[in-house]
Amino acid sequence: MQTVLHINAGEVWSGIEQRIFSISRSLNSEQFKIIIAASPSSPLYKKAGSYNIPLLSLKIGRWKFNPVAIWKLSRFLETHKVDILHTHRSSDHWVGVLTVKLSRKLSAQCRIIRTRHNFTTIKNNWINNKLYKEWTDRIIAVAEVIRKQLIDENNISWNKIITIHSSIDTEKFKGEFDGKKIRNEFGISPDTVVLGMVGRLREHKDYPNMFAALKIIIEKFRNIKLLIVGDGILESQLKSMVQKMQLAGYVIFAGKRESIPQILSGIDIFVLSSSVEGSPAVIKEALIMEKPVVSTNVGGIPEIIQNGVTGVLVPPHNPEALANGILDVINNRNKFLEMAKRGKEVIINEFS
Repeated sequence: MQTVLHINAGEVWSGIEQRIFSISRSLNSEQFKIIIAASPSSPLYKKAGSYNIPLLSLKIGRWKFNPVAIWKLSRFLETHKVDILHTHRSSDHWVGVLTVKLSRKLSAQCRIIRTRHNFTTIKNNWINNKLYKEWTDRIIAVAEVIRKQLIDENNISWNKIITIHSSIDTEKFKGEFDGKKIRNEFGISPDTVVLGMVGRLREHKDYPNMFAALKIIIEKFRNIKLLIVGDGILESQLKSMVQKMQLAGYVIFAGKRESIPQILSGIDIFVLSSSVEGSPAVIKEALIMEKPVVSTNVGGIPEIIQNGVTGVLVPPHNPEALANGILDVINNRNKFLEMAKRGKEVIINEFS
């Protein structure tokens, strides 16, 4: 049996944490013993604990050279004879690598895997070259575009990297969900078109792009609401922006919600306005619920959606294109519902 320790410095519940949680629950327990190292205050630590996944309390934060974390992790890796250390973010990658490489015993015992979740540039300098080319044994990219970036821009050997897209648990989306509940909660009438956005309120999601598109849309179509599900550091700033843009009557901040299938059942069109993405699970979740998707054409999204076949892709930072894509779906609903059905089949076959 192989012992695998997933280490994660995140203090949020994002796609990264969902992937770790899903892997930890799903891998064959006769072949792998899975342990998660995370901050005890993090949602991942709490959720994993509720499912009796073995845990190591390890607070890393953003400090890449955290001596306390390195010392604690070193003792744990040796005591539990961990075979594979699987890292997910920059700070936990550094802590993991330093822990293993500073110990001759661990260097011989433990292999390091890094999953690259985001389509962001890695600076080409000697220390990053050491980190990725010499000190990391294998790299997983969550989209082929990320794999190609690592090969082309960072000159990492192609046979060291494999693409494994994030998947979704399709079983969660089976059954009947009452879309009226979320609409009734916020007093949304049945004939109102509801745009749904689900995700952390972070800069790379580019909510201002969506707000600018909404301003364009309501000049032509006013019976519309934008439902934003999620929380994050930009919440107050985004709410203030909505007020200044005179969109308060059109935008609803629903906060963090547990039942995403329930939320998605109550919307008409799913929208993603991001400037940067990896392989977002939420698009796959929207398609499995047969919701038309309008998204920016960034990162690994074109590997999920074929423009004009299973959804609509538009350039990033382009409110006019985003608005036109949404209006096209509103004006041609049956056509795009058929696209969403085709998208559902793709998700079942390739991303479940």
